[in-house]
Order: sequence, then C-alpha cells, then structure tokens
Amino acid sequence: MSFDDGFRPQRSSAAVAPDDEFDALLDSQPWGTIALDARHDVLFATPGAARLLRRRVVAGVPLAELLPQLADDNHDAGLREALEQGVELQIDDRWLWLKQTTVVGSERIAATLSLFDVTDMRRAVDDRVESLRFLSHDLRSPTNSIVALTQLHEHDPNAFEECGGIQRVADLARYALSLGDQFIFTSVAGALQRGDFARFDLRGAVRNLIPQLDVAAVYRNVPLRLWLAEGSAVWVSGVRVFVIRALQNLIDNAIQASPAGAPVTVSLKVMGDSAVITVSDEAGGLPGLVDEAIYDFDALAQRSASGFGLGLKLAARIVRLHDGTLNADRNAKGGTDFAIRLPCLAVQRGNQETSDLVREYGSFATTRRPL
Repeated sequence: MSFDDGFRPQRSSAAVAPDDEFDALLDSQPWGTIALDARHDVLFATPGAARLLRRRVVAGVPLAELLPQLADDNHDAGLREALEQGVELQIDDRWLWLKQTTVVGSERIAATLSLFDVTDMRRAVDDRVESLRFLSHDLRSPTNSIVALTQLHEHDPNAFEECGGIQRVADLARYALSLGDQFIFTSVAGALQRGDFARFDLRGAVRNLIPQLDVAAVYRNVPLRLWLAEGSAVWVSGVRVFVIRALQNLIDNAIQASPAGAPVTVSLKVMGDSAVITVSDEAGGLPGLVDEAIYDFDALAQRSASGFGLGLKLAARIVRLHDGTLNADRNAKGGTDFAIRLPCLAVQRGNQETSDLVREYGSFATTRRPL
C-alpha cells in the first residue's frame, strides 16, 4: 500500500492553508502531529501522522474512532490521561509512541498528539532483554557451582579439595566475571562514537594496574614484573577502562596459567608511532598456539572451557575497537608473548630505545632504580 498525497488529512474550510514551503516541511518530518479540539476531535494533521497510522486522517473525527485500539480499553477521560502519559501503539509491523501535549493560547487547538516511530528502539530493547536472559542463564551454572563448592567445603573439606578446592572456585568466579565483562563491553561498544574517546597516559595507566594484580601473583607464588621505558607520558586515545580491562585479562590469564616461581613480565615501549605492551609468561605455551602467531582469539574462545578464552576474546575486541592489534606468539622461554599494539597520539624521544627499559615493579624483587 502506498501512503502518498491521497492520505493527506482533510482540512476544514476555516483552516488557514500553509504555503508550499511549509507544506514541504511538514511532508519531510519523520514524525507526525495531530491537532485536537476541546472535544478531543481531530482538527487537522500533518502528512506524517497519516503515514505512521497508515490510514486517512479526516477532520472532525473523534480521536477515539481514529485510535480504536486504545479506545477499547479507555473511556474518553482515560484515553486523554493515557495519552498525556504517553502510550505505545502497534500498527502492523511498526511500533509508535504517542504523546499528547496541552496547547495554551490557541482558540481552536486544545492539544496536539505527537506520533513517533520507535520500532528500532523497541527492537533494541527487546534484544537487550533477551541478552540479559541469556546472561542470567549462563551465569547460573558457575554461580551454582561456587555455592555448591562452598557448602562442600563446610561439610566435607576432603571432598572439596578433590573437586579442585579454592582454585576451582577461583576459576569459576573468573569465568563468571568474564561473561559479565563481555556483556558490558558488547552492550556499550555498539554505541561508542569517536567523540567518546579521550586522551589518557597509557604509561601511567599500566603502572597503576600492576599493583592491583599483585595479590593474585603472590597467592600463586608467581613473580610479577613491570618494565617501563624511561621518559614522559605515552598518550593514546580511547576508553581507558576498556584498555586496562583488556590488559588485565591478559595478565590475569598469564598468572593463572604459570606454575609457581615462573615469572610474568609486562613491558611497555614506543615503537615508531605505536605503543606496544607485551605480557610474557613461561607457562609452556598457549593451547592451540602453533609456529605462527595467533590473531583469531574468537576461535580460541570457542575451544576454551575454562573461560580464559573468553577473556582473550574480549581483549582482542577491545584492542580492535581502538584501531590496534593483539597477537600471541611463542617466546624463547617456552611460554607465550601477548603483544598489544595501539596507535600513539605523540611519540616522545627517549621512549623508543629498548635499552632504556627499567624494572618498575616486581613481586619478590626490588626496583632496580626509581623513575
């Protein structure tokens, strides 16, 4: 069905006809407006109202007849009150939002009814609700397992240890956190614009993160070391909390995979116009890592039952959002090097020399020289 000029509202003879330019303006509006008199009858309407309602709007028709779907559940006063609050109305496969506003200062127009197509918004909300439902379902399994393990620890400590003990609880908690992180990132990232990015000092952010992870490193007896190039701030553009979360996932995974005494080293240096953060471990190599470096962490996450793959997948998505790259490669010590490369806003001289690297922080080690 075509909604063309044939669906223009019929104006009463007393109405003042707008000129051609004003008519064109009304035709171009993506929303619609209906003018109502004191009896709640239609005075006139814009072409957009007819298109959205997919019916002819005739002057003098009571609004209750124009909108029978709403009038069936409301008497006249109830319909007015509902429209003043705002209501949803489904027209075929589209959803409209209707809002009535009182008009002051007009002899003929008592109120206007605005109509907006909210189909895309409603579908987005439905998708978000469905995602929350799936998240709730996915979180139920690890959280129920954690509850069961804590009860087992209370009543049968030996059986608790046979089921994996505290390490199993930690793995399940980490998996649940990764599911939540992924949901939050996916929900927010789709709406991010370049205007949401802000300049921040990557060097300072990394330096502040390491002490926060030291508790996990100490618990597993894994030396955690940070090497930073001497120099000024390393400025990048992005969402700081996302970038730090990506790095935190990489470091946390490396700590959890490392045997006692095997160090995890984090380094930051500027190479050309990029900042490169490398997380190195000696944990025997990432499962699935072959001779060539891995870039496809989405595929890795599908093979991982521990939840570590989800953390890597989230990190990779965050890095791509910031126009960077993340790859994993074997290192000479039998472990894995994870390298995040992000574009810098500016390159400071003196940060480019790898010989300037200084140990900034280390578990079970002292700082070689302060910055």
